[in-house]
Amino acid sequence: MYKGYEPPATGWRYKLETMQKLDEEGRIYFPKNKDGSPAFHQRLLLKRYLNEQKGELVTNIWFDVPAVHPRSNEPIGYPTQKPLALLDRIIQMASNEGDVVLDPFVGGGTTAVAAEQARRRWIGIDQSVQAVKVTEGRLLAARDLFSADFEVRLHTYAYEDLFTQDPFRFEDWLVRQFGGTPNAKKRGDLGLDGRAPDGAPVQIKQQEGVGRNVVDNFRSAAERADAARFAQRRTAGQPVGYVLAFSFNRGAVEEAARLRATDGTRIELVRVEEVVPIARRPRVALNATEAPGPQPKKGRAVQLVATPEDVPAGVSFYQWDVAHAPAAGFRPSVLLDKTGVHTLTLLPGTHHVAVKVVDATGLEGVATLTLHVNGVVRATV
Repeated sequence: MYKGYEPPATGWRYKLETMQKLDEEGRIYFPKNKDGSPAFHQRLLLKRYLNEQKGELVTNIWFDVPAVHPRSNEPIGYPTQKPLALLDRIIQMASNEGDVVLDPFVGGGTTAVAAEQARRRWIGIDQSVQAVKVTEGRLLAARDLFSADFEVRLHTYAYEDLFTQDPFRFEDWLVRQFGGTPNAKKRGDLGLDGRAPDGAPVQIKQQEGVGRNVVDNFRSAAERADAARFAQRRTAGQPVGYVLAFSFNRGAVEEAARLRATDGTRIELVRVEEVVPIARRPRVALNATEAPGPQPKKGRAVQLVATPEDVPAGVSFYQWDVAHAPAAGFRPSVLLDKTGVHTLTLLPGTHHVAVKVVDATGLEGVATLTLHVNGVVRATV
């Protein structure tokens, strides 16, 4: 009993010490009747105040998350775009900071953006190049000092990126892509960078037009590294090793053929594109003229036109960065444009704009332009 009130059949919810503390704080409601009334009017109730409540419990039907309004700042032009507030609520309810959020159908990237803002790690997957690149653009546009780095993996690798990559990193990566095991030792390894799945040595050349001398030197290095295995594989008609490069000249091809014909030494010459799909980045030109029609009272209306110059895979779409800051990189304000034409109004002064063309493989090319507006529009590359 507490102050003349009988406890319920299941007992008080709180210990005596807690009851006393709540009583001192004025948090307990004492009904007038201690007996002789219906049970509800005999209960001791805990007082709760509105300013202490977090809100109503969410049910399984949500009416308070509006659809993406076409006149708001949220639409990106992606046909299946979901409201950011919807994904934010789901992520906040179902995970904690640092957890990993997986979206196997990433679409316009709303899940990845919501997860990034909520300080979650995330993985987004989609078979559509457009979906992956639009998601990347949204994340780049929203980057701040606290944003984590992320990596975009496509089916096709950019030739320019691989050709200029750190040599040791490129060696390890390509050996693994070949199915082999790279050497942990990077110096004094006789120029052998790893082992193929069949155990034969592998040499990586981050070069075009690899020549005859590379083949001869590789043969000597492979034999010195393990003469017994070299002889065993040659006798069995198996490759004694593999040389991987971007391309080989005629001398290398003829030397590999000669060694095989004269003493049965098989050295396989493998181009990078036989291991992983590669392509050169597309190129695009950007031009600006005064937009047709009446000009605004302040500034000038400018029409930007992107012209693809070398896009063998075909253009997928364009993105625009109309307030381009070279030091910050490309941060698109228009994420999905199929036309390659964009019109904007610029006030007098100097402006930097950039366009990105994305081809059907997901590779991209960027062109930039500096616009000087002072009564007329003048452009410099």
